[in-house]
Amino acid sequence: MNGDLPSRAAPPGAVSPRAARPLAPRRVPPVVLAVAALAAGVIVDHAWPLTVTLWLALAGGCLLTWCLLWLGRWDHAAAAVLLLAIACLGGARRHERWRLFPADELGRAATIAPRPICVRARALTSPRRVVAPPDSPLRTRPLGEHSRLLVQVAQARHDRAWIDVSGVAELFVEGHVLGVRAGDELQIFATVQRLAGPLNPGEFDLAWYRRGERQLVQLQASFPDSVSIVKPGTLWDWRRMLAAVRDPCQRLLWAHVDVRAGLASALLLGAREYVDWEQTEPFVTTGTVHLLAISGVHLGILAIGFWWITRLFALGRRATLLSVIGFVVLYALLTDARPPVVRASVLLTTFCLARLSARRTSGFNALAAAAGLLIAWNPAVLFQVGAQLSFLAVVAIYLAGPALRLDAVPDPLDQLIAQTRPWYVRGGKELAGWLWGMLWISGAIWFVTMPLIAKQYHLVSPVALVLNPLVWLPVGAAMFSGFAVLLFGWLIPPIGAACGWVCTQSLGALEWLVGIAHRHDIGYYWTPAPAQWWVYAFYGGLAVWAGGLRPRVARRWAAVALALWLAIGALTTVRWPAEWRTQPRPLVCTFLAVGHGACAIVELPRGRTMLCDAGSMGAPEATAQIIAEALWSRRITHLDAVVLSHADADHFNALPGLLERFSVGVVYVSPMMFDASQPALAALSDSIRRHGIDIVPIWRGCRLKTPDASDWRVLHPPRHSPPRSDNANSLTLRGDYGGRTLLFPGDLERPGLDEVLSQAPLACDVALVPHHGSARSLPEAYLAWCRPRWIVISAAANEGFAAARAATAAGARAFNTGRSGAVQVTIDPLRIDVRTWRDAPW
Repeated sequence: MNGDLPSRAAPPGAVSPRAARPLAPRRVPPVVLAVAALAAGVIVDHAWPLTVTLWLALAGGCLLTWCLLWLGRWDHAAAAVLLLAIACLGGARRHERWRLFPADELGRAATIAPRPICVRARALTSPRRVVAPPDSPLRTRPLGEHSRLLVQVAQARHDRAWIDVSGVAELFVEGHVLGVRAGDELQIFATVQRLAGPLNPGEFDLAWYRRGERQLVQLQASFPDSVSIVKPGTLWDWRRMLAAVRDPCQRLLWAHVDVRAGLASALLLGAREYVDWEQTEPFVTTGTVHLLAISGVHLGILAIGFWWITRLFALGRRATLLSVIGFVVLYALLTDARPPVVRASVLLTTFCLARLSARRTSGFNALAAAAGLLIAWNPAVLFQVGAQLSFLAVVAIYLAGPALRLDAVPDPLDQLIAQTRPWYVRGGKELAGWLWGMLWISGAIWFVTMPLIAKQYHLVSPVALVLNPLVWLPVGAAMFSGFAVLLFGWLIPPIGAACGWVCTQSLGALEWLVGIAHRHDIGYYWTPAPAQWWVYAFYGGLAVWAGGLRPRVARRWAAVALALWLAIGALTTVRWPAEWRTQPRPLVCTFLAVGHGACAIVELPRGRTMLCDAGSMGAPEATAQIIAEALWSRRITHLDAVVLSHADADHFNALPGLLERFSVGVVYVSPMMFDASQPALAALSDSIRRHGIDIVPIWRGCRLKTPDASDWRVLHPPRHSPPRSDNANSLTLRGDYGGRTLLFPGDLERPGLDEVLSQAPLACDVALVPHHGSARSLPEAYLAWCRPRWIVISAAANEGFAAARAATAAGARAFNTGRSGAVQVTIDPLRIDVRTWRDAPW
């Protein structure tokens, strides 16, 4: 030990050197400053884009100025100008990556509507099988398994000639594509579609995410035979080499891990396409979804296992460290080099290189180097939430770690006394210390990442504080045993089978723990996103604190200030009651774009919210997420009423998913809603009753009670209707407010449509056309009867043309949600305003 041992007791009135030393701001590592400047340049170009030429000119001018200042020994000014030059280079890189595409880029000619195309392309990845979602009565269209792969487009067929094109695209093929490997040259018959932005408020922007990966289009093929090999790839292609390693690993896991092979593939290889939403949802709600994405902990566990394997072969220290570096780099490439994996690989490589050179590592410098590498390669990573959460977790560990270390050298007498304790006392004390350390680190990570998770995923999961330390034991066992399957399963099958059994049981224990937390939903809460300014201020303060610029206040006052700030963040998620406003709110009706389906959010003037239908022909969980995001964007957490027009699943199959996220007052249905014995209706009824919600039938002549001046009346069906189709018995709802009228007819068809048209004609302002604008809904007669100024067609982009033509002939303006996005109608006593999400997002 260096230095003298500290004495057992200090003299009275003595002041320790640590307490006497004044607090000083921590010196920021130079790599951190450089990466911060690089990120600042990316952010500036994101907000105020300049040309690459201008960025490079500014960078050159800054470098020239830096040289002059450095020669003149103006060190601080030279450093500042050098950082400015790095920022300009970051802006140039972001602009080149985001905005500059070749003239023959396929995305320049593609449209939002799918168009058939024949292309020749090179496979960048081997096909990956995406499992079919589990059967559900709420799913209107059963989906089978499909394959997806990344391709580099080289040529496209135009008439009888091939023209050169460029671009990277993701290819989706229904069924299994066999025999294709990375590096193969392919001929593909598919449809090409330019990726479009979101259609609804709060919806995830897939086009923005893919553009960051230099992808402007996607390809869709209906049959595996649509993809044929023109020329096999060379064996020396590094992508083909990786596929030659990855594909057998997948087969080994499926052969030895049995029913949980998909979960094992996600944990070990990052292949989350094998895990369906039913398996993923418990991990999402309990704050443990990071277990399904390869991160630093996963890589650290495997690196430790590889370290011990190399030590078994009696390799020297230097050879072992170099082997670990090679393993880490190879594993990062095998798992697609996603940002969390790259970050962890850089940290582990830096640690091993420091051990080789017998030097200490700077954690923040290594972390900044990983961030700089990622930003330089793809500046869009800076804005991706997954990468942000990955780096925030490591920052939390760095900041919370010192609290677990002893500042002073342990007292030898205390050590001697501890050694005389029974083994179970010593073991219990060590276990308690380990559990406390895990809880402390887990709490720090949860606290640091919580605002960003609440903002992006609308979820707060306090149960993760307790669950995360518990699940790492089965996760570690599953990863070690799964890694043993990959190493020995091909060579010694009995060992592979035994390790596969251990991996299966470990994953079963993991799912059991997560399932218990998921079923007791008191441990997680869905919430609207906190205000952006609050989130930015939170992380700005965290950055200042991590840099050592900490105010000299007592800990209790710091805790009070922090609690107050968290309370302010919680208040920004609250929708203030209408009674607190001096002026009543307008009536706002938002028709969401859910494809072939229907959903309208009606916000009444006195703060009540009503949902008219909630379903789609697509996946019910995806539709529920679209509706939930739109509700959260309006800070709505409670639905006072849900009106379901009829018994077609594309009008109600998202409601069970919404009931998991929102409280509901009452569900209104037609008297004939549950007459038919359909599995989808049974699942809907069970979900509503399980949440303790009343189901109230309404019919023609009924009026919905509202605490404001709006009037809602049911025009159809009659209380006792003759046997006929569900569409003919659709609820038709009329809403009046401020002299304006809205009309919701559901999927109304004849003969029910004839009964409605026989009533006194209306003069409404906005009407939803029945049955998604099909010709069977008699759009000409319907529009002549209600005489709307605007009509809304809730349908896919390639539907509703009959209603659009009828609207043009009747002098009304038509909006198709599949093309224009969500349509919002705002009514106050003085005016009515109609706008679309695509043209004028709110």
